[in-house]
Amino acid sequence: MTLALAGILAASSVAAAEENAYPAASLPPATQPGWDSAPDQLDVSAPPDEAQGGMTEAGTPISKRNEQCFPSEQRDLFSQVDRVSDGTPGGLRPFNYRDADNKVSPEARNAIRGKNTWLLWGEGNEVFWGWVQQHGYGLADFLILMDSRQRGSRFKDSGLINQPGMKARTDKKVLGLYLDQADGDKIRLQQADNDIDAGKTEPVVRPALPPNHAGRELFTPGEPEKYKQVLAQLADDGLDTTIYGYPSGIVGLRLFPNPDFFGNTPAARDARDYWNQRVEQAAGDAYYTESSINADPKLVRPFRVSMSCGFCHVGPHPLSPPANVEAPEWSDLSSVIGDQYWTPVKTFTNLKKPHSFLYQFLASQQPGTIDTSLVSTDHINNSNTITAIFDVPARLDRALANPPEEQSASNLMVPHVEDPQPKANPRHTPRVLVDGSDSIGVFGALSRVYVNIGTYSEEWKRLHNTVIGFKPQRPFTVSTLLKNSVYWRTAERYRIPYLAAFFTHKDKNTGGNVASPMYLADTVIGRPMIDAERDLSSKGRAVFVQNCAVCHSSKQPSGFELRFSRDWRQHASAATGQASLTLPMDYADWTEFTKSTAYGGYVKQIAALAGAASVPDPFIKDNFLSTDIRVPVTLVGTNSARAVATNAMRGQMWDNFSSETYKNLPAVGPVRFFNPYSGKPVDAWGNNDVYYPPAGGPGYYRPASLISLWATAPFLHNNALGEYTHDPSIAGRLRAFEDGIDKILWKARRIPSANDRPGDLRWDHKDLAGGDQGFIYRTTEATGFDFPANFIRPLAESMLGPFLTNVLTTYLWIGLGLAALVLALVARQRHAGFALALIAVLIAVLLRYSRVDSVYPWLWLVPGIAAVAALLLWLLPQRRWTAPVLFVVLAGLAAFAGMQANAFVNGRLGDLNIGPLPKGTPVNLLMNLNPEAARGDLLEAAFGVTRGILRIRKEQLSDGEALKAFETEAAVPLLRASKCPDFVLDRGHWFAEALTDEEKKQLKAFLKTL
Repeated sequence: MTLALAGILAASSVAAAEENAYPAASLPPATQPGWDSAPDQLDVSAPPDEAQGGMTEAGTPISKRNEQCFPSEQRDLFSQVDRVSDGTPGGLRPFNYRDADNKVSPEARNAIRGKNTWLLWGEGNEVFWGWVQQHGYGLADFLILMDSRQRGSRFKDSGLINQPGMKARTDKKVLGLYLDQADGDKIRLQQADNDIDAGKTEPVVRPALPPNHAGRELFTPGEPEKYKQVLAQLADDGLDTTIYGYPSGIVGLRLFPNPDFFGNTPAARDARDYWNQRVEQAAGDAYYTESSINADPKLVRPFRVSMSCGFCHVGPHPLSPPANVEAPEWSDLSSVIGDQYWTPVKTFTNLKKPHSFLYQFLASQQPGTIDTSLVSTDHINNSNTITAIFDVPARLDRALANPPEEQSASNLMVPHVEDPQPKANPRHTPRVLVDGSDSIGVFGALSRVYVNIGTYSEEWKRLHNTVIGFKPQRPFTVSTLLKNSVYWRTAERYRIPYLAAFFTHKDKNTGGNVASPMYLADTVIGRPMIDAERDLSSKGRAVFVQNCAVCHSSKQPSGFELRFSRDWRQHASAATGQASLTLPMDYADWTEFTKSTAYGGYVKQIAALAGAASVPDPFIKDNFLSTDIRVPVTLVGTNSARAVATNAMRGQMWDNFSSETYKNLPAVGPVRFFNPYSGKPVDAWGNNDVYYPPAGGPGYYRPASLISLWATAPFLHNNALGEYTHDPSIAGRLRAFEDGIDKILWKARRIPSANDRPGDLRWDHKDLAGGDQGFIYRTTEATGFDFPANFIRPLAESMLGPFLTNVLTTYLWIGLGLAALVLALVARQRHAGFALALIAVLIAVLLRYSRVDSVYPWLWLVPGIAAVAALLLWLLPQRRWTAPVLFVVLAGLAAFAGMQANAFVNGRLGDLNIGPLPKGTPVNLLMNLNPEAARGDLLEAAFGVTRGILRIRKEQLSDGEALKAFETEAAVPLLRASKCPDFVLDRGHWFAEALTDEEKKQLKAFLKTL
């Protein structure tokens, strides 16, 4: 099977690379033919989405819908969510959407609609997540994630937020499923604001319903009475179920009845029968425990799951954390803070166990982060923090002051709110996402998020190889979305403007909004701390202005502009009186730069703008605390994985959502990193090697906002720096802040400890990770790539295509067998000798090139015997029967090989398991493998993995010995074929190294006040 992996990798390679240290990293990713030069074109073969087409992907008829069929919920259903400070320690109040006359203005009503959209609406992505449950290679099942028996430990186990007003169900009442139930007759959302007469509402047009429908369902159920009984068992929160589905018990996840299960078609009837046989009648809780059931692609689930933005972004409110995190009230929750505590591995690989390498891959993504290219993979394990959404008005103000960005024709098809001119080009725009790639405006960024979590997946899945990758991408074009997706058009016309209103609407009395900063001083615990450190923080403010504001202040002197150059010294002595600066490209030059005349002139201007410290501080008020300007990762110095993401490059998946300015960014040059296999000494920063990301977008980070820094630790773009407490209390957040900020400011404090995360083996497994210059996530036990048998063919076809899969598993062997039979009739003994000689040469070349013979030297007997037999056939007297016998035997061997290959790919030989991969293997050594690397490098990597696995099996090695053997064979080849060989997660941000300890203490005290 490992040799099969080698073949897959070889077949997936599409480009050769230049010769340098890490040539694959210098290449842009491949685009599907025909789309690389015209990424704006309409995909004429694209299917309509389910709402527009009136049919599911499986062929079940449903009602067609248009944009007016999705009216927004306009009651203030979540009035207690996002409470804001009333100015007293511990005093919070609901955000005020009413004006001085106690009226809700049209603008405020739209903000309320936006809040409901953020928390409830999945924009039709239940289609995609339903597909994932059934066809997602046995990785995740959201119905199992919702196991109601686990409600009492959901936050502890996975960081998920229980929906208030619901409770656990301990009986399998709903089609054999444990689903949360209402805590009473009807779920209490909140005291609903029912004055719906204020403001303009979008017209409500109900879709034409099929005959014999139940209630307001969009399809005809096959068993109406049973269907009604099932729906009656689901929790009811009074929302329109055709738009929002039913509450699942987990905030952000909603249940929709699956037409392919409940519908009135023969396939749906078969699906119900199969579910009844496999789940409802199964002994015990087999569906929850047996992969043969929950990883069966023939098992159609009764419910599809919709995911709203709230799933990732709702978390415990920093100013009012829940007394019991497993039973929060709505008033304990914030929809803008981001769930810092959810764990990707529990959500997206909940069917896997730690012995699976795929489990370890998701476990390497730290709590509170998500890889936004997890599904539309860019072949880099590059998760980033679920960012808190703070002070959007201040961010938009900064966008207007930053240089505008050139937009393509497709970019301009997306509405724009930053500039007053609708078709402005270039546009002023925030640089959204950590790498600054979402760069066509906040409207487009919000729209793309929905697409990324499954909207119009009917087209999305056609543009890339979902989850697995190893196929070129093509762009998700706006023109195709506009033509074929009702959900996209609904969002563009209604929902995204409502979201923009939600994040920017200001309280008419205070001027604040739901995304206003959350100050530690507004808590009972925090006010005395802030008061006690007032003098220290006042001095820290000066340190901040002089050293940090150049990147972490949205308020800047007039004419402020940043450039970056390796020739920065040519500009360092300039004293023009302007705030325009040329910064170095390398963090090693930062301290020298801060002593330059140019920077000194800037400091004088920013200090004059900031003024003296005061309470309240006008410099900090309405300050986004970030410039939102892309900074080269070579200057930032942190782990580069997220910076070198490629999905927004020209011709790639998100091409239409990145600006032309982004796609023309220059290459940042050599990125320093720690290579654990080079044997070279490390420099002062812990690095000993370099690699070269491509031009055209990758290589940059935009500075994170420092708003409410006390509440958002751990730090860096991937939450990898600082103790992870899993404690959302004020004390827990402060403990995480203290440790994280110390490690930001003091490099010397980034040392292994007993508090290290799972996967950081430096503390208790020095034999496996003792030389690591930081946190490299290494597997916590021996693992393997494992896929259920039923998914082997879909896996192979997703990478090779159906035709090539059939060639390798059937047609090739039939052809060889037929050729052998023909030769059996016409060939002579010397022809048989030639055939054996050819076989001997081919096997010898494979053994020598793969070097598998270094593990099993006896394998040379095979080509050796074949060569001797060939020689004998040439030298011995010719006999009539020799050739027919030999070729019949070869035909039989071809038939046997074909049957085995066919049985394997169709799952008849059992599950696919490539391993063992030893404990301590760096996850990213394998997960960053680059399909665009040179074919030779890919083959060498595959053969190296093969040799490593075979050595471990042959010698029955464990732990340290197994890791050494595997890395000896595979590490360097894998690193050479890596798209991002930078593995140290907590490396970087060295800007405070030149400060004195006293200045760092002062700065720390100030940062705590933000």
